Amino acid sequence: MTVALRNALEWTGSLTGTGLCLSIGAYHGIQQFEFLLELRGFALHVATKSAVPAVVIFTVLATLSGVLLVREVYQRRDPAARVFDGPTVAAIVPVYRDGGVLKTSVNSLLDSNYANLEVVIVGEPGDEPTLGIARELAEHPDVRVLCNGQPGSKARAINDAVSRIDADFFCSFDADERVDPDFVPAAMYALLEEDRDVFQARRVPRANGPVETLAYCERLLFHASYKLVEPFGFTYCRSSSAVFTREAFETVGGLDDLLTEDIDFAHKCFRQGLDVCQSRHITNEMEAPHTVADLWGQRKRWRIGHIQVFRKAITGGFGSSGVHGLASTVRLATSLLASVFMVALVAKVVVLLYYGFVAVALLAFVPVCVTIPPILYRDSRAGHLPNLSPTVVLSPLIYPGFGLVTIRSCFEYLLTWDGSWYRVEKTGT
Repeated sequence: MTVALRNALEWTGSLTGTGLCLSIGAYHGIQQFEFLLELRGFALHVATKSAVPAVVIFTVLATLSGVLLVREVYQRRDPAARVFDGPTVAAIVPVYRDGGVLKTSVNSLLDSNYANLEVVIVGEPGDEPTLGIARELAEHPDVRVLCNGQPGSKARAINDAVSRIDADFFCSFDADERVDPDFVPAAMYALLEEDRDVFQARRVPRANGPVETLAYCERLLFHASYKLVEPFGFTYCRSSSAVFTREAFETVGGLDDLLTEDIDFAHKCFRQGLDVCQSRHITNEMEAPHTVADLWGQRKRWRIGHIQVFRKAITGGFGSSGVHGLASTVRLATSLLASVFMVALVAKVVVLLYYGFVAVALLAFVPVCVTIPPILYRDSRAGHLPNLSPTVVLSPLIYPGFGLVTIRSCFEYLLTWDGSWYRVEKTGT
């Protein structure tokens, strides 16, 4: 099959899939929904369009997740739940062709309130401009540079660093992160005093422009969606803004060389029964995409990676892990299906508007209104929103937008993806 034919099939499949989701959503939305409740001589009969319960169920679940996230973000920090000195913690910062933003992460780590912190920059062979900047930063006594002995990816860089560093506690960051000074002290309290295996903070894009603001809002809504699965024992942990013990890292076999090694890492931790602590009232920053093309490309890369991890799960790539393994696979599948459902939900909202159910249709906007404004206010007070844009009003489009990304990513993964990954331009802003 030629490249042109595969590209044509990818676009055709993506458009057809989107149209099919909208059509199914509209068809089911206009069907009659009837509910009969009889209690001790009392009968309640409800007849309406099927779009009504679909929108109501979405609203209830998404609003609940948003409330749970807001509650956690507003949780007061316990000043006693900190360890300011103790065992050496190695802060690993993999970097490739991002020397211009490297100072962001390194300088914020050097400002950490944890005393015994060593910053380890891991560069790629041949990337001399970045390695040169790294060596300049390594003039500080608490910073050193490693050249990745397993070149090719962030996962390999972290694996290589862990194997070469004499420490039992590690944290990993992207080169563009700004780290809260209390992040490592809070993490070490969780690992040392509460005997946790992995600690994860909340990480948000810096909202300093129109596209950046949309990226920020998107992260809030997805942080909220994670809250629904945490009561069942699944807590997300990533390969950035994360602290972990050597024992935990070796238990899961390190990071696998996948497009989204962080999603894979989270599922490996869950399958192995590791104790993961998520602390969303501690917030680190990362640089957001600055163009719509970068936003789309990065999100598509993440979704292709999600599909890659799902394929690994259903083909036995994780190995046998019992009930936890089944729950992990179901979680991967439902995450993909839920985002596609968001496209169908758009058609259901249109159906409700067409038939005059305006109040019910507007319920679909409640989760966004409950989740984003209070956290936006909190983050603004904390200085995480240097230049918020009016594009915040477009945040309801994030739900169907990610569904479109998922549909497109499925066809790209099946037809044209060659293993490469999209790089976002970073400017240090």
